[in-house]
Amino acid sequence: MGTFHQATMTDKNMIAKMMASSFATYPFVANFLTTAYVSEEKRTQFLEKLSQILIKTLMRKGVCLYEKEDDEVRAFCILSTIENMNPSIWDMVASGAFRLLPNLFNKAAREFIVFYLRDAAMVDFPKSADRWYVHLFAVSPKHQGKQLGSAMMNHCIFSYVAERQGQNILLATNTEMALKFYTSTGFEVIAHNKISYNGEFFSKWDLCKTIRGGIKQ
Repeated sequence: MGTFHQATMTDKNMIAKMMASSFATYPFVANFLTTAYVSEEKRTQFLEKLSQILIKTLMRKGVCLYEKEDDEVRAFCILSTIENMNPSIWDMVASGAFRLLPNLFNKAAREFIVFYLRDAAMVDFPKSADRWYVHLFAVSPKHQGKQLGSAMMNHCIFSYVAERQGQNILLATNTEMALKFYTSTGFEVIAHNKISYNGEFFSKWDLCKTIRGGIKQ
């Protein structure tokens, strides 16, 4: 097992690279990539650029924690209190969102960016300082199946929130595999909806984990 760290802005590019490789296989992301870009190189470039901007934006209001071994990032998460979970458009601009402008000439890329931001904005949990939200969580594809995700949850995320008097941790996922993982670490489903993208419907589950006797909402 490697060591856990709190990321700084200088760490964002190496974390974004791992994030891009992890989320490339998510159903609606894979749907978009095959529609928008024929070139594998362009798919990778877009996803890494978007990941860099998202990580930097979310770190303005939250914290990024990651695990690495031999200078390789193997797992990471970004979380914040519910009160700080929705960054503003100005946070995105300040984080370099203008770098996405060339991609807006690509119709599929433009629709994906709008969809992603709209879907993120749909999250609407009761605001409270003792509730935390996990914006992003990923384990490197080549290191999955090694209990890194469970270790990240149990020894990093849960501990971090508990030390700050958090009572509930909330998150959302779109895949059954991720759903199975989160429920195995103690999360419970509190809502299940369908979201539409590019003519297809995908599941979206909202989950909650209780810490220190918190109340699920």
